[in-house]
Amino acid sequence: MEHTPEHIIYLLSKSKLEVLSDDEQSQLESWRLKAAPNREVCDMLDNKEMLARDLEVLSTYDWEASFETFEQEYLSTPKIIFPFRWIWSYGIAAVLIGTLTLFFVRYLRDAGYQANPDVKILPAKTAGTIYLKNGDSIAVTPKDTVLSLAAPSNIGGKGNDSLLISTPKGGKMAVLLPDGTKVWMNAETQLDYYEMDSLRQVQLIGEAYFEVAKSYVLSEEHPKLKPFIVQTGNIQVTVLGTHFNVKANRNLSDFKATLYEGKVRVQQGERQIILSPGEEAYINTGHIQSRTIDTEIGNALKDGYFIFNSEPLSVIMKDISVWYNVNVVYLDNEIKLEKFEGMLSRNSRLKEIINVLESTGKVNFKFKENTIYVDKKQSK
Repeated sequence: MEHTPEHIIYLLSKSKLEVLSDDEQSQLESWRLKAAPNREVCDMLDNKEMLARDLEVLSTYDWEASFETFEQEYLSTPKIIFPFRWIWSYGIAAVLIGTLTLFFVRYLRDAGYQANPDVKILPAKTAGTIYLKNGDSIAVTPKDTVLSLAAPSNIGGKGNDSLLISTPKGGKMAVLLPDGTKVWMNAETQLDYYEMDSLRQVQLIGEAYFEVAKSYVLSEEHPKLKPFIVQTGNIQVTVLGTHFNVKANRNLSDFKATLYEGKVRVQQGERQIILSPGEEAYINTGHIQSRTIDTEIGNALKDGYFIFNSEPLSVIMKDISVWYNVNVVYLDNEIKLEKFEGMLSRNSRLKEIINVLESTGKVNFKFKENTIYVDKKQSK
């Protein structure tokens, strides 16, 4: 079996103690599907019968003596004794995995890091796949600029009026939809588009900027504008003809709908907010709220910038992770909540982004291959 990366070992341990984030779960699932031996490891950890047999053997083991030896040889810290009843009340498996997690975190702190990211790590390039309703697919390459799906044969909803578009980590795409709407898609984004006589709708996971083309519903009396709806989870953004940006992860813990031109309605259940230009809808304690923002600096995705406006580091590093196709491991969970401000080109080298964040004196970064390890800046 190939060498298991340290951050995967960390995620395997963590998955047995708490719920992984969307990004962590995606990393672990990608590793699991990469090779048969990886799947065998995951299956073994999930095998409750095997675990029960192992626990029976482990119950006869002298944990206090073993941990004391481990502590003296590796940790050099005051002795920690786990009472036998406490171990059984919370489960030997959890204690074992928790101890492994502690060991691996400590190991990662002292392992051979690189001071700078690998020079092979580059900003996102045009890449992705378009799946048409007839079952065909189109692979997008870096040579493509704006891929037009609005061919004359598609006018009137008779052509490719339903399609699925996706970009990978480290990929981006600009497309012209069959109705003439132009969309800039961020990395690791999925867009499911379809059009009917009465409306146009997009199911979105990830981030995209829309310049919605006007389309009309023909009637005997007079034509009327055909609504354009972006659906993400239980939130619906309805527009007629406008420029706006929507960003949403799968569980909607990170959701923003920012309006640059026109008017949109953002609806979550019975609650709805009407946005005017310069306003943004966002999630606060599970519910949509609105706020005024500065749109004069332009749209970060469309105009090619990272714009951090008092954003938590966890959100910033998620954006960096998908744009540069890197993994992120936190060596200190508290640092996730630190907030940063800044504006940098999306064409910047990863090192330039890291330098700006480190210049605040709050955070420190280390690197191994395509993984970034994030730690709190240690005071001297």
